Amino acid sequence: MEHRFTSIEALLEEIAAENHLDLARDDPILVLHTIHRRVLQDGLEAQQAQLDQYQQVLESLSLRWSEDARDKAERSLNAALAAARDLLAQAAHEHAAAGAVALRAQLDAALARLDASLAQAQRHAWLHLLAAGITLCAAAVAAWGLRA
Repeated sequence: MEHRFTSIEALLEEIAAENHLDLARDDPILVLHTIHRRVLQDGLEAQQAQLDQYQQVLESLSLRWSEDARDKAERSLNAALAAARDLLAQAAHEHAAAGAVALRAQLDAALARLDASLAQAQRHAWLHLLAAGITLCAAAVAAWGLRA
């Protein structure tokens, strides 16, 4: 750190040039200069330590904010996924219900047609049975008439 401050020889030359004074190396002004230089150096070291500590605090805060942001984003994403899943399940349920209603309507229509066909077939069966009965009666009358 000596290069940051003026060397003693350069300081002596500057004092001699500006103030026309020649100071000895053991002069109290030089002692004061040394003390001043030491105080400045200690101050620089303390400031650097504070800056390092401040940087660590900032990095810690940045890390914590980053983790908080990631957690919040993850919670938001999970909530959105849950909402989408619920919406999809609801839509599937609605479509299944609509499909069941449509299927029921088609089955009812088919059963109605089948009932109509069965009713018609039953009428035809009764008519055939009646015709068979009449034919049987006619055969019996004809057979009875032949016998007499």
